[in-house]
Amino acid sequence: MSTSTRTALVTGAGSGIGASVARALSSDGVRVALVGRRRDALVDVAARLGGAVVVAGDITRDADRIVAEAVGALGGLHVLVNNAGAIRRNLRVHEIDDETWDAQLAVNLTAHFRVLRAALPHLMHADGDRSIVSIGSTLVHKMIPGHGAYAAAKGGLVALTKQLAVDYGPDGIRANAVLPAVVRTPLAYTDRPDFDERAAAMAASYPLRRLGEPEDVAALIAFLASARAAWVTGTVVLADGGLSVA
Repeated sequence: MSTSTRTALVTGAGSGIGASVARALSSDGVRVALVGRRRDALVDVAARLGGAVVVAGDITRDADRIVAEAVGALGGLHVLVNNAGAIRRNLRVHEIDDETWDAQLAVNLTAHFRVLRAALPHLMHADGDRSIVSIGSTLVHKMIPGHGAYAAAKGGLVALTKQLAVDYGPDGIRANAVLPAVVRTPLAYTDRPDFDERAAAMAASYPLRRLGEPEDVAALIAFLASARAAWVTGTVVLADGGLSVA
C-alpha cells in the first residue's frame, strides 16, 4: 500500500498527551485517526486539526473494530501511538484487589497488545518509514510508593515495545517507548485531588524545576514517529525533566 500522505492512529487522543500528539503529527503533515472513549472530546480535537478521523470506542473491548474503522478511513497506516491509559495511586500491593489489578493491566497493557495485533498487518502492508511509539512511565524504573499495578503494566508495555523492535525490524517497522514523569494532564489528578496545591512542591524535585506539559512529550513522540528517526528503534527515551537522574 502506498499513499502520498502518511497516516497515524493515536489512542487516548481526546485530551492530554494524546491530543497534543495528534496536533504535533498533524503539523508534520500526517493525517491522524483520533481514538478514545469520548466522542465529543475527539470531535473537539478534530475540529482544530482539519481532516482528522474520529473513531470512538474502548480499546479494552473493541480494538479490532476500532483499528479496522480507523485504517479504512485513513486508507492505510504508517504510525501507531499507544497512548491511552489510566492510573491508580496510593495502593501497596497487598491492598490491590483483583478488580483494580485486572483493570490496570487491561487498559495499560492488554488493550495495547490487542491494538498492535490488529494494526501490525496494516503497518507491514504499508510502504516507507513506519513507526510504533508506546507511552510508558518513569515509574518503570524510578519507583514511588503505591503504584504497583500501574508500574507493572507500564513495565510490560516497555518490554513488549523492545520485542516489537526485534520481531518487526526486518519488516521495516520501528518501535520505541517514551517514559514521561508527571505531566499536567487530567491523569495527574487521579487519586490526587490536591494536585494543584502540590504541583509546585513536586516540581522542585525536578532539575528543570517544572513539571511536564503535554507538548513536551508530544514533540518527542512526533520525532520518533517521523522518518527523521529512521534509524532509531528499540529505544526507551525519558521525557522527565531530569527527574530520573536527580
